[in-house]
Amino acid sequence: MAPNGAGARACKEGWIDAFIQYTEGIDSAVIFRRWAAISTIAAVLEQKVYLDTFSPLYPNLYVFLVGHPGVGKTRTMMAAGAFLKEVPDFNLAPTSLTSASLVDSLAAAKRIIIRVPPPALEYNSMAIMADELSAFMSEWDKAMVGNLTTFYDVNPLPYGHERRGKEIKIKIHRPQINLLTGTTPSNLMKLLPEGAWDQGFTSRIIMIFSDERIVSDDVFAKRSPKMPEDMIHDLKIINALNGPFEVTVDYKNAINNWRKAGLPPIQTHPKLIHYNTRRLAHLFKLSMISCVDRSNALLLNKDDFNRAWNWLVQAEADMPEIFKAGAVGADSKAMDELVHYCVAMNKGLGIPEPMLFRRARELVPAHSVERVLEIMVRAHMIKVTRTVQGIRFFVANEPGQG
Repeated sequence: MAPNGAGARACKEGWIDAFIQYTEGIDSAVIFRRWAAISTIAAVLEQKVYLDTFSPLYPNLYVFLVGHPGVGKTRTMMAAGAFLKEVPDFNLAPTSLTSASLVDSLAAAKRIIIRVPPPALEYNSMAIMADELSAFMSEWDKAMVGNLTTFYDVNPLPYGHERRGKEIKIKIHRPQINLLTGTTPSNLMKLLPEGAWDQGFTSRIIMIFSDERIVSDDVFAKRSPKMPEDMIHDLKIINALNGPFEVTVDYKNAINNWRKAGLPPIQTHPKLIHYNTRRLAHLFKLSMISCVDRSNALLLNKDDFNRAWNWLVQAEADMPEIFKAGAVGADSKAMDELVHYCVAMNKGLGIPEPMLFRRARELVPAHSVERVLEIMVRAHMIKVTRTVQGIRFFVANEPGQG
């Protein structure tokens, strides 16, 4: 392995900013592209670098890009995955996985890094890059979740696995996973049971939400660009870095001052209470990524703290929006359909109540019809325009009308 500092960087602005610029034509939110780049660097670092606090901490991440369909999640991850394929002997997991195949794939993802002076560094590391969360975990699989939780924290003790009546025995030395995937808010809420937010797996996830829909002026203006050689060159240099990070006094002070202040701003959403316990570890990991993005020297300074803190806080600010966007239930969808029905069927006189009732019965259980319509009236989604012989006529309210 080349010593740290070998090879001058070609991307003067850093690899992450270069990736954001390279993917400008994808029509995806900047925050998605930034975190795809952050995840790419985390993936290539594997266990070759670490920060020693109480025990070695490695920069692997579990990142979920969360947004509605058509916001560019898949194309962003495809761009990141293309760079990983340029890294020699990189272990990229299959898209479709079961708990057993995850273990098998990780067992095959063995690394032996020759170091001077010895001993050699031996571990198992693999990156999962699935454009859809449901592609590799279509339902809440306790065995899969348990393995992902275990493989996030690098345990120096070998991971043992037996199956088929103890005929197959697998031992994995220092297993580790990096994960980048995409999902919609509704699919995420369907997949994760309510109790999952109190467990260790979800506290390890950094969820990146955006509902920004980028539409370029000319769809033909930007063709698929050739992958920049300077970015491939720099990613290979980052891949070759190894050893422990040191910290400057100003980085140490920034971390300790943040801890003494209570790690503000703390997440207050009920589903994110346990996520708060890992925010310091997330910031350490992001600091390491910031450092190697700008330099071959494994030295964390206050700029790395500030950059990592800004990345994290920006992501966390929108996390609660995921739960709002994913909580649209059957009644809410039915109400939207009924508003559309009132608009489409109104010939100028409004929709008679029996007609609206019949349509509502097609969308919700019969016992819920009156309640749904009453909520819609009280929420000013629809209103009564007139009453003829005891029959009310409804129209949809325009947005902003009371």
